[in-house]
Amino acid sequence: MNLEAFKQVNCSQTKASRRRDLASYLLTAPALIWLLVFFLVPYLIVFIYSFLSTDIYDVSFKFSLSAYRQLFSGIYLRPFYLAFRLAFITTFACLILAFPVAYYIARASEKMRNMLLILIIIPFWTNLIIRIFSWRIFLSYNGVLNTILLRLGLISTPLELMRTDFTVLLVMVYVYLPYMILPLYSALEKMDFTLLQAAMDLGANEVKAFFRITLPLAAEGIFAGSLLVFIPTLGAYLIPQLVGNQRSLYVGQVITYKIKNIPRNWPMASAMSFILLLLVAIMLIAMYAIYRKRTLAKRNV
Repeated sequence: MNLEAFKQVNCSQTKASRRRDLASYLLTAPALIWLLVFFLVPYLIVFIYSFLSTDIYDVSFKFSLSAYRQLFSGIYLRPFYLAFRLAFITTFACLILAFPVAYYIARASEKMRNMLLILIIIPFWTNLIIRIFSWRIFLSYNGVLNTILLRLGLISTPLELMRTDFTVLLVMVYVYLPYMILPLYSALEKMDFTLLQAAMDLGANEVKAFFRITLPLAAEGIFAGSLLVFIPTLGAYLIPQLVGNQRSLYVGQVITYKIKNIPRNWPMASAMSFILLLLVAIMLIAMYAIYRKRTLAKRNV
């Protein structure tokens, strides 16, 4: 191939690459515009509102740092602590419960696998509020569970199951468990299970094979599922409000109260929302950096 022909081939490849890049930009443009309009702009408004002054019914458009002073004074640390504690415990509980379920589905026959996946997805067909109220009916003082226990003679008086931190955790795990099962199943379903037999042939027991083969290969599913559970749990409002108590107010509840209750404190609600977003972003970046570092280290090995 002479020099002129090489230049023509190189030029045609460059044009084809530019066309692919242009097509990629055009395809991603709607999603980018959507995120810009419905995510970045609202949070920019929230950020601006956090520096305004409070009024009884509205906000005063005067620059002020009072919201951040109150926020960092320690008064509002407890709602953040409760929210992060709930998010961590819920994520861990969902992981412990979801892993054996996802593993069993991944190793089941195709017919059984499809049926089990349908059973996992069925709760999404019902409205979230209806599911939460079902738990309220089941766990209430005169509810189904207490009635059964009383008739069986296991208890003499009804149990106070509602309006407790345990009930909030229980309903949280129930609601977000499918969000952990599905990513784990997606990761485990791609796994070559003959590797476990090979590890045992080489002298590894079942526990060692699980920690050396199954768990590392499921890392992507664990990471994705943890994000899908942790982030919505952290700012949860509906479940703590319907089944929780007023002694343990989570950050989502406090933000809502600051917006709708009189006197309204929109700057404080905005400051709490922005700090929560900032904390979540820092955690996500750190988690992704650790995950990326371990993935690259394993590939290099």
